[in-house]
Amino acid sequence: MTGYGQARRESDGVVVVAELRSVNGRYFKLTCRMPVELAACEREFEKRVRERIARGTVELFVKVEFTGARAARPVNKGALASYLRQVREVSEELGCPITVSADGLASLPGVLDPDELSECEAGVLQAQVTAALEAALDEIGRMRVAEGGSLRDELLRHCEAVEAIVNQVQAASPEMLREHQNRLLERVNHLLADTGITVSEQDVAREIAIYADRSNVAEEIARVRSHVEQFREALDQSEPVGRRLEFLAQEMQREVNTMGAKVAGAALSRQLVALHGEVDKIREQVPNVE
Repeated sequence: MTGYGQARRESDGVVVVAELRSVNGRYFKLTCRMPVELAACEREFEKRVRERIARGTVELFVKVEFTGARAARPVNKGALASYLRQVREVSEELGCPITVSADGLASLPGVLDPDELSECEAGVLQAQVTAALEAALDEIGRMRVAEGGSLRDELLRHCEAVEAIVNQVQAASPEMLREHQNRLLERVNHLLADTGITVSEQDVAREIAIYADRSNVAEEIARVRSHVEQFREALDQSEPVGRRLEFLAQEMQREVNTMGAKVAGAALSRQLVALHGEVDKIREQVPNVE
């Protein structure tokens, strides 16, 4: 499920911002972007995210900003002198003055040395980032729960529609057999009208029995109802059920395809088209469920 969460923590001249973004995905995938000072903590942060988010593509952004005296970073004089020398050489070769601002020089690679943290400072920074991350996870969790509630209601509506259409198919099956019997009698009488050959009622009854057996969708209807019931039960569980729902939706589609291959008649065909549509809507939504 999609979600967004952000948290900010500030203390002892350090400002930490943790930002989380998640989008739908069949598997868990995490991308982390954070300062080099926190590179050793990436695995720990990933573990915390996995504990709260089981499925989806997640991006974690961590920003650390030092304020006050801590914001001043040592200047690499050798690197700065080398940049200035190269700027003068290019200026002389081109015959035109080139001006470089202090901000531009400071942004060049290697001009400002990284601020090395002591072991104690690194531990404090990690604790701050962890607190911000947990708060961001709380925020994104609330957003995902709200979205999940809406998605659950939508899936339940589709389940009700599937059951309603299945009931219609079951109720229309006897009428389908009668229509087939009438069509069969009409065709036989038309073909044998000028031959003097008669067909016994037993022959017709035998053909109808064979057709009835081939077009019987009672088992498929029972399995669809079972899948829908299991689908509802899974939606009420608290643990991740996305993959189970995908499997159940796939099985629903399999049964509907079998029903379509068995039955005939315009009325039932329309109902099966509608049934296909509802199952497809379920299959489109279940990948969004964690």
